[in-house]
Amino acid sequence: MTYSQNTVPSDLFSKVMAAIASERARLCAIRNFVIASLICIGALVSTFFVWNGFMRELASSGFGQYASLIFMDYKAVLANWQDYGMSLLESFPAVNAAELIGEAVIIMVLIKLAIAYAKKMIPVHRLKTANNI
Repeated sequence: MTYSQNTVPSDLFSKVMAAIASERARLCAIRNFVIASLICIGALVSTFFVWNGFMRELASSGFGQYASLIFMDYKAVLANWQDYGMSLLESFPAVNAAELIGEAVIIMVLIKLAIAYAKKMIPVHRLKTANNI
């Protein structure tokens, strides 16, 4: 009985190292996806509190009363439009609105990152062994 020696392809080492690097990149993408998803959930929860603070500040600032004045007495608003505009600007809760916009931007960025990491999580093709097992 004679045994034939299996020949090792010359590019086997590079293929194995490429597969290891690809698997590491996939595992890193999975980890980053989970982290981005958890932070996004936290940002969504904090948005609820920022929204409540914005609505509370909007109600207490008198912005609603000034804004409804244009529908009740538009002639007085047109006669004093500069003072009316300044009153609206002064009563608008700009800091809370900026927080709300910031939360929305953070959530959009996190969703974009999660989608980018999800695209990288596509399983890699496995290498076939010398015996095609």
